[in-house]
Amino acid sequence: MFESYLYYPDKIPSDVPPPAWTPPGAREVFIEDEDSVRIHGLWWDEPAGRPVILFLHGNAQEVYSWSLVREDLSALGCRMLLIDYRGYGKSGGEPREAGLYMDGRAALAWLEGQGVGAKDTVVFGKSLGGAVACEIARGRELLGLVLESTFTSLASVARSLFPILPGYSPGPDVYDSLSKLPEITCPVLVIHGDEDLLIPVAEGRRLFEDAHEPKQLYIVPGAGHNDVSIMAGPQYGEVINKWLEKAESRKGNG
Repeated sequence: MFESYLYYPDKIPSDVPPPAWTPPGAREVFIEDEDSVRIHGLWWDEPAGRPVILFLHGNAQEVYSWSLVREDLSALGCRMLLIDYRGYGKSGGEPREAGLYMDGRAALAWLEGQGVGAKDTVVFGKSLGGAVACEIARGRELLGLVLESTFTSLASVARSLFPILPGYSPGPDVYDSLSKLPEITCPVLVIHGDEDLLIPVAEGRRLFEDAHEPKQLYIVPGAGHNDVSIMAGPQYGEVINKWLEKAESRKGNG
């Protein structure tokens, strides 16, 4: 039932190139999942030798619209892979929980094929993407995991996400990130706006509380669900970059 109210994919015709406002250096890539679904993404392979941010976006739009996160994270000086889930943009298939997890794992496998291992990869999940990020981070020695404006489980935020379905709640195991935190041992950064009306800041605080050390919590005053980087201003990139530097230092000392 909830699927039709959770996923809001925008489609892109296969022959449409990236728009002029896409941050420079992006290359279009197609990645094949374990179930033979092809997903589409944008790949920035510079600066060479730097870590890679695998960005997993929210439940609406597509990679062309989301590509501006490249600029939001420019302070990190990292490479980036931004993917569309199945059913979004130029990706094939239809969105579903197990399929989105396959999309995330396929992106990690593709990076490995490019010579980028888990220890050089930061998985960054925004909103729904945070649930995908927690799933694919389990048991992996990632450089780090960033969870922005995301939830502990879909059931926990059902009232705000599905207001037209009063009294309805998905099962407790649907996109249940909280139960996966015990298997995530890499450095974790949780980011949340304190005025998020869609996914309350308490969700982010709970994820932070249950995450393993090393971990960091970054609450952005006055930020809602979709304007965290805007409300934070330059501090947004600065905070994430300092966290990343600590993660890299730990890797070097490990």
